[in-house]
Amino acid sequence: MGTRLPSLAPGLLLLGVLAGPAGGDALRVGHWQQTTWYRHTFDADEARDALLRITAAGEYVLYLNGAEVAADGDWLTAEAVPVSVQQGDNHIALAVTNLPGEGGAGLLLSLQGGPLVARSTFSDETSPWYWTGERQDGTGWTTAAVQDTWSRVGAGSIDRVRVSEAIFHPEAEAVAGYPNEVNLAGSPEGRIVLADQRGRNIALGANASEVGVTDGNIGLPVWSLPQGLGALNRVLNIALPELTRIERVRVITKPPEGNETWEGNSLLGYSVQISEDQSRWIEMGGLNDIENHLFTEVRFNPVLARHVRVQVTQAEVGADPAKVAEVQIYGVDFVPAGAYVSPPLDLGDPEAVKNFGRVRWWGEVPPATSLGLQFSTGDSPDTQDGSWSAWSEEFEDSGALIPSPEPRRYLRYRVNLRTDDLEFTPALDSLEIGYDPEGIAARSATASVVPNEAPMGQDVDFLVSVGMALEEGDALERIRLRLPSLPTAVNSIQLLGQEIAVPEFPTGEGGLDAGGRTLWVTPTDVRDLDVAFDPPLTSADGSEISFAISARCALYTDTHEFRASLFSPGSENPLNVLEETADGASWTVVVTDVVVGDLLQVRAQPPAFSPNGDGINDFTVIEFALAKVTEPRRVDVDLYDLRGRRVRRLETPRLIGGRYLHPGLGAAGSAFSPGFWDGRDDAGNLVPPGIYLFSVRANLDGGDEAGSGVVHVVY
Repeated sequence: MGTRLPSLAPGLLLLGVLAGPAGGDALRVGHWQQTTWYRHTFDADEARDALLRITAAGEYVLYLNGAEVAADGDWLTAEAVPVSVQQGDNHIALAVTNLPGEGGAGLLLSLQGGPLVARSTFSDETSPWYWTGERQDGTGWTTAAVQDTWSRVGAGSIDRVRVSEAIFHPEAEAVAGYPNEVNLAGSPEGRIVLADQRGRNIALGANASEVGVTDGNIGLPVWSLPQGLGALNRVLNIALPELTRIERVRVITKPPEGNETWEGNSLLGYSVQISEDQSRWIEMGGLNDIENHLFTEVRFNPVLARHVRVQVTQAEVGADPAKVAEVQIYGVDFVPAGAYVSPPLDLGDPEAVKNFGRVRWWGEVPPATSLGLQFSTGDSPDTQDGSWSAWSEEFEDSGALIPSPEPRRYLRYRVNLRTDDLEFTPALDSLEIGYDPEGIAARSATASVVPNEAPMGQDVDFLVSVGMALEEGDALERIRLRLPSLPTAVNSIQLLGQEIAVPEFPTGEGGLDAGGRTLWVTPTDVRDLDVAFDPPLTSADGSEISFAISARCALYTDTHEFRASLFSPGSENPLNVLEETADGASWTVVVTDVVVGDLLQVRAQPPAFSPNGDGINDFTVIEFALAKVTEPRRVDVDLYDLRGRRVRRLETPRLIGGRYLHPGLGAAGSAFSPGFWDGRDDAGNLVPPGIYLFSVRANLDGGDEAGSGVVHVVY
């Protein structure tokens, strides 16, 4: 029998298809689901009957030695299952799918038959439990050896007080695994949050002065101490991967062999010290006259530590050499990063292609944390199918447009959670994906550019080509091209077999005559160039339409992708074009030579203007270029009077490398330029006529760089 999964899609619950904000549809998503598989093997000295008690925070299927023995979905009631245990190894296996609205994670289990006890535990190193988030089919996984490929469980969060019939063994612990380091059941609201570190040995694999003492193998003696008093004050140091709040340190004795005993192998006493930087050590506690020879631990209030030291504080003359097999360190708070990946979504119709729109999300992002989304699209429910795109760039703002190729039948998303302060986690409550199943601009489209190499900072004539397939009902009103910077000229357009010269850029109100069709070429952002068509292009113009534009612009970063998007009539939801890769084509341009300097070409254009509202020369643009800047940086543009008093600081977004020019449009159309100045001061009043100084200061890796000049205001 294969693993049972709930009838809902394994990954999320869809809360409904809504009317979209701009006439399209929207899918609301919340209460995410995922299945976690668990395994435990225990040894029985003889075959016997036993009673197994089980509950899980979700819908589970339970196997014993490969046979299904129980299944349930109500965590508030524990099930008592009579089972037969075989002599030797016995294998417990569970598949648990969290359910919406549950306030816990993981499972709680105990099996008892005479002296035989097996129970769920994350703290007993002699009885390990394992988990995986990789889908397991069939029943082979229920008895296979998984200790080398699956992960060790951490602490679960089942409130056993609320579970009826909960007569579990007193040492049974709730255990859980957290696929991709996220917890989908950490609250009744069903939020996505980072997994916590309770019950997780954060020292596993950490750097230690005794090699192997953190390798997770308790069968090997890795810290063998001298006999008797020679062990006194011996020290073991462990360096954690990062500064973390910890609350306990556990020391595990090597299991005895031959004439050895637990008592003979055990430490008699030790102390635990912690440090953030190894310059100041604080003793957190210790044990002496140890009687629990299997393992001991020192607990303390959570404290930040990067380095942990175990020091022997008690030894006896003639005592056997102590043998420590493992030292474990347990923390609190959340893991630093995690991700949730959704299954492919067909948004209600697997046969129809969709133009995906904006994604809106609701949640919490405390200081020092972040939440970002990525998307991928494809034409098959199998994400290994070649139609699936790579993950898109990550964005954090709610309301952003999905940037993956379109139209496509399926979409999936990835939620990336991060925290720099481990006491806090970001949380995603729900999200809404907008899409248009009708009014598609084109059935498919690809784009490429030549040349694919260019020197930095020099104007080059780039030819951007877009090939489109249109079916009946498709209509293309506008193409938007993402250029490396605003072009200084647009040379020509090729469309429907015509070569159309562009004598004026931006085009005027009358546009360009293209044989019964009018074209407009207009910048709409610091890198976006729009080409609009009236009437729109349709399948009546051809099922396969080629478009190309020659534009002169310059690169100021190492690489640039000449992306393109298509708009249907009346829509502000772009259809993202796929990169053309056949025969070595690409939309990427790589820089060959690099310019000297990072802040260049600072000037006012025009150098004199008259902001009197007559529509003529009403504003100026403080132009500049940023070179070699790949991550958005703060750029301050300030205006001063001749007495040095600042009259205006322009509102500039964070910028990457590019040339920020006057776009050649009127005041309303040029306001997107970061250096746009309408002659007003910070209070919104027009400044008096005169000479004004301007300053452009960029915050760069090597420090601030600045440029300056003068601009004249006349009336």
